[in-house]
Amino acid sequence: LFALTSTANAQILINEVDSDSPGTNAAEFVELYAGLPASISLDGLVLVFFNGSSDTSYLAVDLDGQTTGADGFFVFAGAAANVPHTDLEVGPGTTNLIQNGADAVALYRGDAADFPNGTPPTIVNLMDALVYDTDDGDDAGLLILLNAGQEQINEDEKNMKDDQSNQRCPNGAGGVRNTANYDQFTPTPGELNLCVTPVVCGDGMIG
Repeated sequence: LFALTSTANAQILINEVDSDSPGTNAAEFVELYAGLPASISLDGLVLVFFNGSSDTSYLAVDLDGQTTGADGFFVFAGAAANVPHTDLEVGPGTTNLIQNGADAVALYRGDAADFPNGTPPTIVNLMDALVYDTDDGDDAGLLILLNAGQEQINEDEKNMKDDQSNQRCPNGAGGVRNTANYDQFTPTPGELNLCVTPVVCGDGMIG
């Protein structure tokens, strides 16, 4: 058994975000990473999602009672049946849970009640954030969530937005509120970011 560690002594990062997936977007997710060796309590934390069209929040999810796994990961998704290793879901059957840009997801100390829909972004009690898009222009109103000089990240950078996610590479790298280490690869919810692009062989097989 792993002893729980308080969030006060842990660096918890937004490690991977898939905001656009094939079909009805049922496979969208956010992955947190707190590292090893101990599982980390997520009591007192909240995930907040911001819409770039208004630069205000549209969803807030309390993480009280949740923990990272023994491997350091925590996955929030819309439909557990479609996303491996999901720890907390909205659903079942939820589709189009995470808007695909220009938008942002942020991790705060606090409660969902602190972020009713329509709340503007703030850096107060902010632990980490990712501002992202799918071929959209930069959103200055959301970029305040990042450290100075950090860029909004395009999930469609490699023209594969449905089949790739934004991932820290290498896993857990870059530091809080920094995006320089994000890249786009095949989604790996609840697992180490492999940060490699599959090679398609001449026979159409992936090698």
